[in-house]
Amino acid sequence: MESTLQQQISAMKQSLLDEGFVDGHFVELELLDDGDNPQFTEEIVALFFVDSAHLIADVEKELANDHINYVKVDKILHQFKGSSSSVGANRVRLQGTKLRESCKDGDVESLKVSLKQLKEEHATLKEKLDTYFQLVKELRSEKKTVGHPNKEHVEMLAENQLTKMAITKDEEVDVVKVTGNEPGKVVTEEEAVKLVSDESVLIGAN
Repeated sequence: MESTLQQQISAMKQSLLDEGFVDGHFVELELLDDGDNPQFTEEIVALFFVDSAHLIADVEKELANDHINYVKVDKILHQFKGSSSSVGANRVRLQGTKLRESCKDGDVESLKVSLKQLKEEHATLKEKLDTYFQLVKELRSEKKTVGHPNKEHVEMLAENQLTKMAITKDEEVDVVKVTGNEPGKVVTEEEAVKLVSDESVLIGAN
């Protein structure tokens, strides 16, 4: 059963897809996240926003000139289109295409209006994905906490158990499994730390 946080993430992703902010390329990109690099998508998208912001600034700078180099603007927007497509930034890509069409028409006023709309779409997408990745990060942290207890906390639990049984560092204790109450092997204090972290055994006195 999904946690509340997982449900929030699923709902937000579906909303992003339904509203056209992202497309299938974004979903495919997330499939590349793995144990070695769980933040792969977030890092790629972060790079996209940095690079695309520079490209938008370059277009804006060119449009401020008295004599606009439309060929240069078109090349910048072509690069922008490829970058947007690679991360599934659908609405941003479409707005970039609209801007490129205005460039080919040589309509300066239309170019400026389209550029403004592009900047707005770009900012909106960044805000939404920042929120989305924050939720993903919280879920990742939540799973990590559940799956891997804090080392200091584990050691404290083990020490408390050993203290209650009045066992010194060099003494050993019996381990009884939670299920079946079967007698377990004898362990030292160092091994007791690991057993407590597994949360699958009960440390009891002889």
